[in-house]
Amino acid sequence: MKSRKKVIIVGAKFGELYLNAFIESHPDLELAGILSQGSLRSKNLATAFGIPLYEKVSQLPQDIAIACVVVRASVIGGGGNVLVEELLKRHIHVLQEHPVSAKELQRHHALAEQCGVQYRVNSFYSSSQAGQTMISSAQQVSLQMRQPASYGNITTSRQLLYSTLDLLLLALGRDGKIQPIKLGKQHLFDLISLQSPHGDYLLQLQNYLDPQDPDMHSLAMHRLMLGWESGYLSMVDSYGPIHWTPALHAEKHQNNQQSLYQVVSLAEGDYLNQPTTQTLYDQPCLVKDLFEEFGPEGVCNTLEQFCRLIDGQDTAPLLLICHQLKVAQLWEDMLTLCGQPQERTMTPPPRISFRFNRAVTKEVEI
Repeated sequence: MKSRKKVIIVGAKFGELYLNAFIESHPDLELAGILSQGSLRSKNLATAFGIPLYEKVSQLPQDIAIACVVVRASVIGGGGNVLVEELLKRHIHVLQEHPVSAKELQRHHALAEQCGVQYRVNSFYSSSQAGQTMISSAQQVSLQMRQPASYGNITTSRQLLYSTLDLLLLALGRDGKIQPIKLGKQHLFDLISLQSPHGDYLLQLQNYLDPQDPDMHSLAMHRLMLGWESGYLSMVDSYGPIHWTPALHAEKHQNNQQSLYQVVSLAEGDYLNQPTTQTLYDQPCLVKDLFEEFGPEGVCNTLEQFCRLIDGQDTAPLLLICHQLKVAQLWEDMLTLCGQPQERTMTPPPRISFRFNRAVTKEVEI
């Protein structure tokens, strides 16, 4: 019987979502501990999961197979890359949370090869059920249309740009070559044309952040729309829903001999009986569900694919090193193109309540 691979989680903030991937027992993976600086948060998590807490790489036992490094990389002011190299030199396979610069990614990958282990970046959102639905749906439409999306609209923030580009390139497929060109500025966004051989995609990139709270205040996290002549796919937010909206076309709409009610039951009126929008994925949830279930589910999916890589099997496109380098380089190119974001001191956004006047009036607060 094949033994389970022991996994260590490095970092106890966003790393909590990685820990939550192990709330349920996994047949091939075993949670073996947390590596952190010994904060109260990390101690509480170690107690809750019944696992050891380590404060140095040198303290780790010899049988650790995989380390998930969920500490900011040096490109965004953290020490994650130092930890990655320490772990690789211990012959531990490493999955590092994004973003990571192309230079760092190449260096870590080369070191991993020298040490006989695997290294990859986790862009996180493309492994969720919503992300996978968006990617596979785009590929299905592209296959039927015999070309990738010919236009699109994307809105995201600086914090989520890396993972947005990962989603976009996976949705466009292997032919997804992108050249970013800055078009101008709006009050809240930089406008960028992402040009490809098959079409152009307009990106609104939020042009400010709060340096004291850089993880918050995204006006939109992942809002993607990709279109073809036949219709468009839309990803409303990071965890869905995902919709397909077909282009409206009435074959004989210029025929003045019959009204709509006369053709609705005929073959030529078939379009009238088609849904205006088809929901491909929708999982209503609370915010806590994103952290306890949907995000961790994506982590689990990525770890399973990473294990396939370790075992010498074919793995998902999101873990192919050529794709990962393409994402990292495009991310850097776009940050260079747009320059430094504006710094703003932000306050919590107001909560909005909606009143619906229907058969039953209800109030919803969001």
